[in-house]
Amino acid sequence: MVQSKGKETKIKEEPSVPQEIFEAASSGKLVLFIGAGVSRIIGCPSWENLALQQLKDLYEKKVINYHEYINLKLLDTRKLLSICRNVCKKNNIEPSSMKSLLKGKEELIKKFKIYDDIYAFNAIYITTNYDSYLDEIIQKPIHKNEVELNSKDESQFHIDEEKPKGKIIYQKEDMLISNLFNGYVIHFHGSVNDEKNVVMTIVDYMKYYKYDSEPAALLEEIFEKYIVLFIGYGLEEYEIIEFLISKSYTEKTELRHFMLYPMFGKNNNLLKFYQEYYGDLGIQLIPYSIDKNGYDQLAIVINKWAKQIGPISRPQGFLERIRSIDEVI
Repeated sequence: MVQSKGKETKIKEEPSVPQEIFEAASSGKLVLFIGAGVSRIIGCPSWENLALQQLKDLYEKKVINYHEYINLKLLDTRKLLSICRNVCKKNNIEPSSMKSLLKGKEELIKKFKIYDDIYAFNAIYITTNYDSYLDEIIQKPIHKNEVELNSKDESQFHIDEEKPKGKIIYQKEDMLISNLFNGYVIHFHGSVNDEKNVVMTIVDYMKYYKYDSEPAALLEEIFEKYIVLFIGYGLEEYEIIEFLISKSYTEKTELRHFMLYPMFGKNNNLLKFYQEYYGDLGIQLIPYSIDKNGYDQLAIVINKWAKQIGPISRPQGFLERIRSIDEVI
């Protein structure tokens, strides 16, 4: 992950996969949390740009004046998204279509196959994104030759010629422990396929995560019994991570989850502070250098990891799943 040379510390462009992730994948216990940094690689807007686009739409529709527009632009993303939604509701107007706002760029979609590589992990997928690009991969069966085995001896692996299609979940009542299956994609805060029910405003979050709700119980199960790998989470989404973790945090929280973390070489002296901070939340940072390729480096890392993790990934055993569900009931 991090190479030390004397007093200098060098961050690798392609970090090694932690052994804990290999072990989790082989036992059906690996959960990938997918953030906006993944969709940004194919040209989708950041959370900040999504909020600003919605604000601009309100100004162009003359729902707010220019003075309000330039001052609201200064707010943090979550507050701005909440205000835009509230203004729409108060004025009885439909917000801008998220499907159109969250479109990627065709040339980048063709260039970067990051969603194909992510789905090749054959893990359990949780995404806080609304877009449907990962969903589209489910419609394409994964053939054996799409995953390059990291071994000359293929006999030690058993890979189906065609993996079964997964399932797309985005409704609150379906946020169930029984849906933690390999290949399933859970849109934790909703989907563009049901725009009216996405979790976006501060009030939405408070209602969604109320005590004993399905999402709260699901999060507790995931962070307590699975290994989580965060992919594509940036500064704009750290509050989401902290909020998710707070729902399952206890004083016994262990350093058992991971986050791929982009770093510039010149800022690597800050890494120890970030490591300590997220370590308190039970998350181990896996830094990778973006000096050469910028944030596109994530696609390179994911491609390499998919080739190593995909071939050994297994679904959780039936009896173990029944035992886990019985414990909750």
